[in-house]
Amino acid sequence: MTPQAEGRPPQTEGRPKHGSAGEETVDAARLMEEIKERVRERRASGFYSEEEVRRIVQMELELTESAPTFSDELEQHLVRLNDSWDTTADPVITSHRAGVGRLIVATKRALRKLTRPYITLILARQVEFNGNLLQLLNSFVLPIRDQVRGTLSALTQRLEDLSLSFHERLTAEHAERQRGEHDLVDRLASLTARVEALRAEMERLRLPAPGAQLAPPPVVPPGLGALPETAYVRFEDRHRGTREEIRHRQRAYLELFAGAGPVLDVGCGRGEFLELCREAGIAARGIDVDSAMVARCREAGLAVERADAIAYLEAAPDSGLGGIFCAQVIEHISPEALVALVRLAHRKLRPGGVLLCETPNPACLTVFSGAFYVDLSHIKPIHPEAARFVLEAAGFGDVEIRYANPVPPEGKLQRLEPFWYMRRYEEVFLSQINDNFERLNQLLWSAQDYAVVGRRP
Repeated sequence: MTPQAEGRPPQTEGRPKHGSAGEETVDAARLMEEIKERVRERRASGFYSEEEVRRIVQMELELTESAPTFSDELEQHLVRLNDSWDTTADPVITSHRAGVGRLIVATKRALRKLTRPYITLILARQVEFNGNLLQLLNSFVLPIRDQVRGTLSALTQRLEDLSLSFHERLTAEHAERQRGEHDLVDRLASLTARVEALRAEMERLRLPAPGAQLAPPPVVPPGLGALPETAYVRFEDRHRGTREEIRHRQRAYLELFAGAGPVLDVGCGRGEFLELCREAGIAARGIDVDSAMVARCREAGLAVERADAIAYLEAAPDSGLGGIFCAQVIEHISPEALVALVRLAHRKLRPGGVLLCETPNPACLTVFSGAFYVDLSHIKPIHPEAARFVLEAAGFGDVEIRYANPVPPEGKLQRLEPFWYMRRYEEVFLSQINDNFERLNQLLWSAQDYAVVGRRP
């Protein structure tokens, strides 16, 4: 008689007990639905990127493959098999009949007692077979159950870790966006203050109403209101820029005067353009009212003399010049002197001759907070379209405006880039902010200088 036939149960250590207390039952379908619902909610809120969604779908596939839907049904069958494997066990004998029921139960029990040895002998091989088969099923199913539970636990932990990592990254990016917004607010506040300061300065400079009583100008003793003759050249060295910087900027104008000599440089200053003409083989000479500037140019071997521009041009022969170069001069003279200078230039240039006048660009408002008012000898800014009109009215043709000396990119408002988690309306709002930045950049930080260029027909 085998151990099973003697009533010993097969090995069932750790076998599943359906619904028993103290044994954790994993509902794979319910857990899968909870995970899917969480993923749907967070994806709808923009929590996951496309790459992260692909990773979660892969986890879902792994979970589906590791936890087949028939696992609960398999455990239920295994529980029933573990409870009913021994076919020789005494059945529960009852009767539903009243009165004679007790006699029937006693009779059945007596018969059972008499036939037990024969039944046990007959069913011994069946019991042995059932026990061996149940041991095989237990050894096969229980490890699979434990593996499924372990896989579910590992995948659940992975999902929690992934959610925590996303939350930390989202928190960091949110903090970075807040810092960017605070920085933007500070810059806009600073910009607003600068605009208000410019507005106040324009109000201060506004001309008085007609008929208003003007205060008499202060009486200045002769000679006391003029700086020493050598002062302006030192001012140029400090604020105009180095000689190499000016040469680099003016080199772009050289091609306009190629083969157009002789060229007159009106207000030649330190002589940077005259040096460029000499290197290019263009005949050129210069004039300036500052004796220190003239002396420095002559030390460099340049043909320069001290003279007033209007007086010099009036004495020059008509149609005798191929080009007139006038950089950073017209803002130092009155509007009447500007018109006279342009009309004289038209008379003194031969047909095809070029007049170029470079000046600070008042269409770039930053010029007023720096370059223009830092020079006490500046009288009036000249708008590019006003300069174009003066040249056209004097008879010049093909008049064009060339902008120069742009503000470096780092000195402008920087474009804001969108974050990956931004909604559509937030992207539209950000695009409008960038458009406004571009308008402000054009108004405040565009080209700091321009040159008006005309040719005599």
